[in-house]
Amino acid sequence: MSLFDKRSQVYGPETFSMGEFDVNADGYYRNVVTVPIDTKPRRMLYVKVASDAPVDVVVAKEDRSSAMHKEHVADAVLGPIPTEKSHSMGVIIGVFRGDRANVTLEVWMDR
Repeated sequence: MSLFDKRSQVYGPETFSMGEFDVNADGYYRNVVTVPIDTKPRRMLYVKVASDAPVDVVVAKEDRSSAMHKEHVADAVLGPIPTEKSHSMGVIIGVFRGDRANVTLEVWMDR
């Protein structure tokens, strides 16, 4: 990363699979993935999602309210999303039961 780069990596890029059958999971499918994110107040957050099948993405604030949500995302950058006073946020990705997806998630903030 460059000295003058205005981008601070928060998570990833990481690839994971979703929607697989799992007898230990609620509903017998692993169709929801939650990723906790440590943020800094008064910054802008960006979430990049790339998937081989459409997924639903929610960015949640520290007080459990929704900062942004998008349905049927295959390849998109969500943001800028203001962190406001939040020191932590979360990204929730979901697919319908029975659907499968390989998802790559990357999260960064402006400095």
